[in-house]
Amino acid sequence: MPDFSNPYYPYERPIPGFLRYRGISEIPGKLIRYLLDLPDAKGYTPFDDNERPRVRLAKLLWYDGAKPLEQALPTPEEKLSMLWNGSESVLNTDEQKRKHPKGYRIFGQTFWLPAQFTAGSFIKVYTGRILPYSDLETEIGIEIEVGVNYALDNNMKTASYSRVVEISEALLDALHGVDVAGVGGLTFNRRLHMDAGSHTWHDDGTNIGWTIGFSTTWIESGTQTVTDNCGWCGNG
Repeated sequence: MPDFSNPYYPYERPIPGFLRYRGISEIPGKLIRYLLDLPDAKGYTPFDDNERPRVRLAKLLWYDGAKPLEQALPTPEEKLSMLWNGSESVLNTDEQKRKHPKGYRIFGQTFWLPAQFTAGSFIKVYTGRILPYSDLETEIGIEIEVGVNYALDNNMKTASYSRVVEISEALLDALHGVDVAGVGGLTFNRRLHMDAGSHTWHDDGTNIGWTIGFSTTWIESGTQTVTDNCGWCGNG
């Protein structure tokens, strides 16, 4: 009798050890949540210390003027207000603008033209190329794009001449070597992934930036689960 409980019916998956890649769609969201550095149910509350790279990142994204690192740490609500919400892709109403006073500056996707032209500084986090070295081993690229309106890149009046480089430095400090639950250990190593490293970019006269390529070795425990929604991530 056929086994109708087989998820691959009417076919078989005779080598169960092959990677299933379940959960890779959650990588950008998990990394963004980590970078947002929000309070959690265990009692953790972020505190204002510029030695902490995610503190520097939040300040550099929130404050557009001079000496952003001398300003107060943005509140959790302010950080979340910068997070892209596809259900409100254009902020037209006064209520929307009150909810998102800085516009959208943190994205989990690669293209969002209207928001790009209104943000002062922004980051995009998304999954890059998957390099399968075998059926049991793979390296997944993680791309982070840093963008700054060209008029704001050199206005910080600090020893760090470029806001793009300062944001990129905070991201490298926050991510390189960190083992993020559900994602894995993040490396910055071209021997592991050919897209690892950084390069500069610019668009047609509005923004300049860096793209930083990390990677993670994808490991499956056999107990991974896939979530269907994300209550914090502003995706409707």
